Amino acid sequence: MWMSNLYEHFSCTSKEELYQKVTKDDDSVRSLVDFIDFSKGQMNSKEKGISSPQDFIEFVTKNKMPAKDELVSVFCSTKNEPLHLSRYDIHDHDSLKRVLKEGLNAGGVSMFYLSNSSFSTGNKAEMTNYFKTFGIDVIDGFNYNEFSDTITSNQEMIPYSRDKYAPSVDNVAESEGHTRTAYNLQNSLNAYQGFDEFTSFFANQEIVGCHMLEDNAKVKKSLKVGYQYDWQESFGIIACDSDGKVVSVNELFKGSPNASIVDKKVFTKELLSREDVSKVAVFHNHPSGIPEPSTEDKNVTKDLKRISEKLDVQLLDHFVVGKKSVYSFAKDIPEYVSSNEDYRKSIEKQSKIKRGKQHSFEMEL
Repeated sequence: MWMSNLYEHFSCTSKEELYQKVTKDDDSVRSLVDFIDFSKGQMNSKEKGISSPQDFIEFVTKNKMPAKDELVSVFCSTKNEPLHLSRYDIHDHDSLKRVLKEGLNAGGVSMFYLSNSSFSTGNKAEMTNYFKTFGIDVIDGFNYNEFSDTITSNQEMIPYSRDKYAPSVDNVAESEGHTRTAYNLQNSLNAYQGFDEFTSFFANQEIVGCHMLEDNAKVKKSLKVGYQYDWQESFGIIACDSDGKVVSVNELFKGSPNASIVDKKVFTKELLSREDVSKVAVFHNHPSGIPEPSTEDKNVTKDLKRISEKLDVQLLDHFVVGKKSVYSFAKDIPEYVSSNEDYRKSIEKQSKIKRGKQHSFEMEL
């Protein structure tokens, strides 16, 4: 029987208990951990097809590496665009059927897989033949070596250091149209009761204690996990001390699917609620999924900047959370927020990306 409550689904009684399981990477919440990892990863994706080993490595590095006897499969469209990611035990026949069903439901016609280096040649052939039976073409397999922390393509046989392909948060691009991704399936986790409550709690827990300059990427990823699936507009504040360390995260307002009302008095009261707050950032989400700020968003930001500075508090940024990216006022229209050269330099530095030479797959699709 399918349970509609997120906490019941993972045999937990509260958001705190579920969060502890997630942070401890408990096997019982593996699907939720993968969901969170994928949600973060979408932010760095250009929704392009996988055309080289490096493309696949960059994509899969956003997720936890497979353990012994574990496999990660990435189902793709006819253009090799990632549609669905699954993790499963290769010896569990029921898991194989589940993964096949999910991949087909997502529209997958081909797949890549990532295995632990302990995965035998015989197992690779058996797994490849299994999916080919159902018309799913296995384009390439990859091996993860946990001792050297490298990933190697079966085709290319060149080990790549996983660290080299750690994604950069600001490498984002909104693609036109809609592409189904790994968890846009019926009965996905975001359909469970309690999902919005848990993800916003997750974001709060992850952000408190971060440094707004040094951990800006983590802050944005956490906001994306916390609010990208919210059907209402939510508005919140991230309060920092004089060093830029986050001391609190509070959601102040809930609105409709296309608007939220920001009460200046409530915002001011929040600024005055702690003596150690000297810098803040604000955030809200766009349920439409498109993070570009509206004219009203810009006007509100101007007002919040004026209020903050009158109270000797800097408004570092206003984040607008979408489904593929998080918009930063400080990065794109800095005149709307307080001038902080260190913060500006920090986010500019994080937006720079170095890409190596890419080697293409030879594919027959």
